[in-house]
Amino acid sequence: MSQFDEVISRLGTNSAKWDGAKELFGREGVIPMWVADMDFRAPMPVLDAFRSRIDHGVFGYTNSVEPMLDALIDWNKKRHGFKIDRSDVLFNEAVVPSISLAIRSLTEKGDKVLMHSPIYPPFFRVAGEELEREVITTPLEFRNHRFEIDFSDMEAKLKNQDIKLFLLCNPQNPGGRVWHPDELEKMVELCKRHGVLIVSDEIHSDLVMEPFIHTPLMKACPEYQEQIITLMAPTKTFNLAGLKVSYLIVPNKKYREKIEAWQKYVHAAGINEFGQIALCAAYREGEAWLDELRAYVLENYHYVKDQFERYAPEVEVANLEATYLMWLDVRKVAKSDEKIYQDIIDAGCGIQMGSDFGENGKGFIRLNIACPRSTLENGITCLIKGIQK
Repeated sequence: MSQFDEVISRLGTNSAKWDGAKELFGREGVIPMWVADMDFRAPMPVLDAFRSRIDHGVFGYTNSVEPMLDALIDWNKKRHGFKIDRSDVLFNEAVVPSISLAIRSLTEKGDKVLMHSPIYPPFFRVAGEELEREVITTPLEFRNHRFEIDFSDMEAKLKNQDIKLFLLCNPQNPGGRVWHPDELEKMVELCKRHGVLIVSDEIHSDLVMEPFIHTPLMKACPEYQEQIITLMAPTKTFNLAGLKVSYLIVPNKKYREKIEAWQKYVHAAGINEFGQIALCAAYREGEAWLDELRAYVLENYHYVKDQFERYAPEVEVANLEATYLMWLDVRKVAKSDEKIYQDIIDAGCGIQMGSDFGENGKGFIRLNIACPRSTLENGITCLIKGIQK
């Protein structure tokens, strides 16, 4: 029995995923398989580090980020062959606020920000609604069970739209694509040709399934690294999202100084003590847990894929190259997106429709499979029942 088979009730823990399900889906008893957090206990070394600190009992101001720097530098070098200069690193509470900081610091109101569609919804919200930049999207085409980049469209928009910043998701959320080095190089070449800054969200970099390999954008294109900002965190990897700890890698000194100035202005530079403890413990001692997790999630993926092939073959399942989020093509289901969504909820499963991820997400579903197998089996039974209704 795997440690990830344990069913841990999250009800009554102020869980957005579980305690917020009734409000979101309009009924009780829904198995929530939407938001991107896992139903698994964090690695034991992290919990042990928490207990040790709690037993000490004093939680005053912390002083040095050096332990975090050492841990993240060693982790990225070992896992990704990614050498990070410690002077390039800034800490911030979470990746989405870091996206906001980068856009706020390095562009102006009304500037155009390019991103793929479909993509993680906060990209649209932060760049467009909150910071008043003009969001320009370039489509990802779903072919042969995976997303592919429309480089012709991307090039045309970079050439004709006066784009200031390209916001990349690497690996890609919601489609679970691991971008190949050739694809990364081609995207960078287009941005280089038109003088466009790149912000690369790599929060899912450690959740890559074998035999795929994550390539950090700076590693793929070191000659352009002065125009690349990389965002990373241990939070998605080790189910620590509520602790709010992430970091930016900013080789360009001028950019780094501008971001630091905004951090000071909004008082957003500090990481709470338990976030610091979590990062260090996870990166130092969480590798075995992560390897077991990835294997478990991949088994869950194969189970779900098999269930659709057996009972709902009209649903096309995207290849899972990275993340614990499945992408389902329901365009052949003879119902509207709204009807599919409501029928699945009525059947007892809470999912997220692809339309939340942009125009090119219509006709798709994103599904979180990072849960114990028994929970997954119940959820998929409900989901297929809803599709077939």
